[in-house]
Amino acid sequence: MCSMDKASILVAPRELKDQVERANRVLGCEASVADRLAEDVTFCEINYGQGISSWLEITALDSVVLDNVLRSSLRLRLPTNTKSVDVHFDSPVLFVLLARTLHNQENFGITWSCDSEVTSGHSPVVSVSLKSDTPPPPSRNQKTAGALSTGLKVSLHEWNQLNKIASQFLMSEEVLDAS
Repeated sequence: MCSMDKASILVAPRELKDQVERANRVLGCEASVADRLAEDVTFCEINYGQGISSWLEITALDSVVLDNVLRSSLRLRLPTNTKSVDVHFDSPVLFVLLARTLHNQENFGITWSCDSEVTSGHSPVVSVSLKSDTPPPPSRNQKTAGALSTGLKVSLHEWNQLNKIASQFLMSEEVLDAS
């Protein structure tokens, strides 16, 4: 993953989540949306790669397009008493916004597939099929466990871009004094 022309840095998953959350707040997201997006980006970076770069691409969208993309990503639910559903998006949604939600649904026996092959957070998704037909698998996520114990190697350039945005997040003196 790391080559001579692409420097990288080792960061803790929690550090990544915190920086993305701060940057989301700087970009105008309310607290719960900022937190959800930060969790999505962190999960994708750990499990698929290109979470940060996909997030940086999304932040370049104008606010109306961004709102539509975020709303679309929240539609991934299998209605109660339904065995399957296909969710179609008006315009492609980057997988970075869908990965964590889809993997969480696996814990409830819901399998998923996308209209195209998903290789990273940059993968565009037009539709997702959800099916409730399998028992929940045993919990296993070796990538997350590995990232939590040894850190996560990310692009230094992307990390610097993220830090530049997040550094604009102002904290009240009361919060700073309490720490």
